[in-house]
Amino acid sequence: MKQLLKIWLLVSISSIASCQSNQQFNPITTKADLYKYVDFLASDSLKGRFPGTPYDRVSAKYIKDMFDSFGLKPLGDKGYQFMDIIIEQKPGTKNSLTVNGVNQTFENNFSTLSFSSTATLETSVVFAGYGFKINNEKLLWNDYQAVDVNNKWVLLLRGDPEPDSTQSVFINQSSDRNKTLIAKDQGAKGVILVSGNSWDSKDKLLTMTERGYDIGIPVIQVKREVANLILNGQAKIEDLEKVIIADRHSHSLELSTSIKATTEVINDSKTTQNVVAVLEGSDKKLKNEYIVVGAHFDHLGMGGKNTSSRKPDTIAVHNGADDNASGVAAMIEIAKNLKLKHKKIKRSVVFVAFAAEEMGLIGSQKFVESGLIPNQSIIAMVNLDMVGRMNKKELQVSGTKTSTESEAILKNLNADSSLTLAFSPEGSGPSDYASFYNKSIPVFAFTTGVHLDYHTPFDDIDKINFDGMVSVVKYAYSLCFELSNRPKKLIFQEAGPKNKPMRSGRGYKVTLGIMPDVSGSSNNGLKAIAVTKDKPAYRAGMKSGDIITAVNGKPVKNIQDYMFRLSELKAGMTVSVEIKRGEQKMVLLVQL
Repeated sequence: MKQLLKIWLLVSISSIASCQSNQQFNPITTKADLYKYVDFLASDSLKGRFPGTPYDRVSAKYIKDMFDSFGLKPLGDKGYQFMDIIIEQKPGTKNSLTVNGVNQTFENNFSTLSFSSTATLETSVVFAGYGFKINNEKLLWNDYQAVDVNNKWVLLLRGDPEPDSTQSVFINQSSDRNKTLIAKDQGAKGVILVSGNSWDSKDKLLTMTERGYDIGIPVIQVKREVANLILNGQAKIEDLEKVIIADRHSHSLELSTSIKATTEVINDSKTTQNVVAVLEGSDKKLKNEYIVVGAHFDHLGMGGKNTSSRKPDTIAVHNGADDNASGVAAMIEIAKNLKLKHKKIKRSVVFVAFAAEEMGLIGSQKFVESGLIPNQSIIAMVNLDMVGRMNKKELQVSGTKTSTESEAILKNLNADSSLTLAFSPEGSGPSDYASFYNKSIPVFAFTTGVHLDYHTPFDDIDKINFDGMVSVVKYAYSLCFELSNRPKKLIFQEAGPKNKPMRSGRGYKVTLGIMPDVSGSSNNGLKAIAVTKDKPAYRAGMKSGDIITAVNGKPVKNIQDYMFRLSELKAGMTVSVEIKRGEQKMVLLVQL
């Protein structure tokens, strides 16, 4: 607590100092200014700025204080946009399991999976092999054909018989969640997964290391000795696995065993926030049009296996000096300099420090879905993400074909060739600008590129090229000034798909052509954030903002359900897609 108070004191002092010197700001960006911002945001005391932590809030307040000190107008809730996110999932104290009245020990004999619902179920059990239901030109395999699993527990082997194949017919049904969803579709009320499998001989229980969306029924994993107790002498799990792999067909069994289990999953939800402020334009008409300048301020905290750290076994402060204290520092400097010339700024400029980018662009999706600034009034978005490691004066710019004028503008602003510009035309990518492109807004995304310290504890301030950052700020500032004063809007054009493939390798053969909401903000359907023109969903009449609730009559509650439903589809099929559009429920026929 003392440390937190010290941090808040630092924030207050910084804010006061900024306010006192507001009239003395030099419009020329200096290395000292940029160093000051990065030094604060990437300090050890902020513990890596993980979303939902006190350090996340301190970082947000620091940025807000900077905006306030320049005289920018706060938007949203006094300069913030709040949102709830699931940070961690952990088992509760009520998890229990009895097999024919014999108690089993949690975390020793069994575990509860993260996508399990919190529930109690007492009923009989059916062994259904791998839980496959495959019917295609390569294989006919239905583990549910000869057994009745309705209202029962289903005991399943994990994995599949071809674990090393990227072309395996089992690919789309091999994951624990997909197996559970199939069982649920057959009427099962609970699923028991058997520890170990043909691709992992270790009899080891899973822990809640990854966030999972509630699938609607209890799901547990048991060790093999417990599986054999459940089989109750009718067979051995090892023998069943061997014969199933050899025969390549179902060996399901209805068992006399009674199973009672209670599952409890506790979601650790936290609140994080965007920081939003506006510099109002000076032109009476054009001030109702907006440029958005954004940079995400979150990072990976202390790292670990539950984050995207590239050193998952190392628990240490991931300072994120380049990713993305550098981008925030650049944004702050641009805000300061534009404010100093506010009488010459015709369009309004909105500055947004985005939260939870590392968790799936959650902050920027919140912004574009909120209506805080009407998307149709935003003529361009400028994104700054990892701009602190410039090498050989090279600056990478993405989204250069998202308007017909973009490349000409960028080249003209670099007429003196002070920078080597590397253009990437596509508007989709792994940063917040993708959320804006999906709303048909031209984007300009700046970065100096990825490096070996990316997402490690070694992304520190001593590696930052501040001379290079000064060059980035000056160039990005000139772009923002140009965009705010152009007499006409940019003409948007699509540059690459608005929806990116969700996985590669063992994957999907068809797509509806949507950009799905991956934020996990709801478990009542999957929102289509964007619908790509001339793709199947678009041709069927789907619109951005529609919420998919079922595919071919099978429920879709979240992104993980959607991904599995997609894996069941084939090119040439016509599928029914149930959607909600506002309060209206509709069924669309989608030709794949």
